[in-house]
Amino acid sequence: MKIYETLARGNFPKTYTGKILLVSFIGVHVPMFGAVTYVLLADTKPFLEQLDVLGAMLLATLIGTGGTMFVMKELLAPVRAASEAADQYLRNRQIPRLPTKYTDSAGVLMASVQECVTRLDASLSSTEGRYQQLERDHSEQFKTLAGMKHDFRTPLTQILGFASLMKAEAIGPIGNTTYQSFVQKIGASGQQLLETLNSVIDLSDSQSLSQIAQDSENLDLVTVARDAVNIEHLHAEQRSVEVEVRAPSELELFTVKSVAKNLTEAMLHAAIAATPSQGTVSLAIESTDTGACVLVESCGGQLSLEDVPPRLATGIQGLKSGAGTLSATPESSTPTTLRLCLIDTLCRSVGAQIRLTQTDGVSFSMYVELDAAASEVLSLAA
Repeated sequence: MKIYETLARGNFPKTYTGKILLVSFIGVHVPMFGAVTYVLLADTKPFLEQLDVLGAMLLATLIGTGGTMFVMKELLAPVRAASEAADQYLRNRQIPRLPTKYTDSAGVLMASVQECVTRLDASLSSTEGRYQQLERDHSEQFKTLAGMKHDFRTPLTQILGFASLMKAEAIGPIGNTTYQSFVQKIGASGQQLLETLNSVIDLSDSQSLSQIAQDSENLDLVTVARDAVNIEHLHAEQRSVEVEVRAPSELELFTVKSVAKNLTEAMLHAAIAATPSQGTVSLAIESTDTGACVLVESCGGQLSLEDVPPRLATGIQGLKSGAGTLSATPESSTPTTLRLCLIDTLCRSVGAQIRLTQTDGVSFSMYVELDAAASEVLSLAA
């Protein structure tokens, strides 16, 4: 990679094909210049008498150079095709049709790009279908709740109406026996409303527990973390941020894989986004008595008052406003705020919590402890 990186930094030639052709041109002509120099110095014949030989060598070299460069350009066609296929999919989501029957390196490249794009498109289509299904399910749930308006409205109307009558003493003094009847009705209506609300809450909790039980599985958290680093590699490269990983060879955990994956990626993304150029982000995976912990630290990064949601700001003392205000509470939010809110939501979905700490002017860190025992309890409860 060093030779390629050197040529790429110099930006000459601009295209990859141009770089290959330049190297081919130099490789062909260096031997020719050496041969010509040797002939001129070693042969005692006058220079004019050697012109025919030199001319033939030059002509043969030019023909050979032209043929070599043409063939080299054609041999680079698979690389160009794979690059264009990936670019077209990213821009227009156009599925390529690359040849996959060749077994050399260029053939493997085209086959791999074809398979990657095909799998990615299938995954995106599946995800989109699942998202639409979730939207439909949520819509049905909202319709169900909307149909229960009457169940809520009737007891609430009685409560409000009776309360107004009692407040205005419209029937008589408080000691009137009629008020005692109203009090009984208010209690009955309140109890009816409470039972209805408890039924809805129990149904929601039951569905959540059932879903967690279905989704939880034994997984290697270290593999999940390294996959997250690979996914965030492009983001880190664009910001010139180095990502370091400290983890054992493997660490098995019983939890929801999609949550663990999204949580680790979100923590890395938030740390990289808040880290200045040439900074470092470290990801540590450690075992605990009840599960595992994920620690992401941004060396050089700092969180401002506007970055941290109020419910997460309790663990950080002396947060300074990035907007220059003197208020002790944030008056606005930033993209980091949304990222931290997402992390907090993912944590709470599996019974975990995020803890933020910050050393002024040095670094900040995010700590999440994933409790395998909690996931097992949820699974058994469901």
